[in-house]
Amino acid sequence: MVKFFKYSAAGNDFVIINSRALGSFPLTKENIIKICDRRFGVGADGILLHSAPESGNAHAKMTIFNSDGSTAEMCGNGIRCFALYLIKDCGFSFDPLKIETGNGLLEARCEKAGNTFRISATLGKAKVIDETKKISFEGTSFLRTGISTGNPHLVYIPETETGIDVSELWELRELGYETNVELVSSIDCTKNCAKVDVYERGAGKTPACGTGGAAVVNTLYLAGKIQKNQPFTIKYPGGDIDYTITENGETIISGIPLKIFTGEFEG
Repeated sequence: MVKFFKYSAAGNDFVIINSRALGSFPLTKENIIKICDRRFGVGADGILLHSAPESGNAHAKMTIFNSDGSTAEMCGNGIRCFALYLIKDCGFSFDPLKIETGNGLLEARCEKAGNTFRISATLGKAKVIDETKKISFEGTSFLRTGISTGNPHLVYIPETETGIDVSELWELRELGYETNVELVSSIDCTKNCAKVDVYERGAGKTPACGTGGAAVVNTLYLAGKIQKNQPFTIKYPGGDIDYTITENGETIISGIPLKIFTGEFEG
């Protein structure tokens, strides 16, 4: 039997497994798909594998597998769930927690919130992978920007209201390879928030995406709509996620992840 932990952040859910618990059970693409299946498995957007860090400066290593068995460099909601797991299920008390990821060594800070914790994590500095362009699709004009926040994103901001679904934009594959895609349906800079839908490579439409929100916030910053040190909330179908771009250009993601349950599956 393989023990696992189920966590969620804004509806983005993950199965967390300690590599030592796997024993002889291989974490193959086929097995990852089975575990993440919502009818015949545990059900999740992905698996977070906990292993010993390779760097002496880190407390743990997080490897991310999407629900289709592919790997991801980074996951903003994933690192927040992983940090809470390290506290609740592994007894870690480091603050900040230093976590090895596919996007380098990142830090997570914990603030007591009732009987749980608000987790704030550093996502590093965003990079422009494709400059803002005006495109037209199905009669709607969009401003589209390519941003990497540890993994690649295309952010679409429509100039008028649109009935286009985010999955249709993902199918365009404008950069010639798969990216995550965010569709910004409304922006309110007075209330410091924006509504966003997401399609994640390797997982499909999900209730939220931590790095996707960071991509949207950095897109708005580049457009001059928000400033550094300005708190900004991304409103996803699964819930709200808070962001700030620091003075040195790093993006901080913040929110309260949830532990759903602990269980075992046959290995």
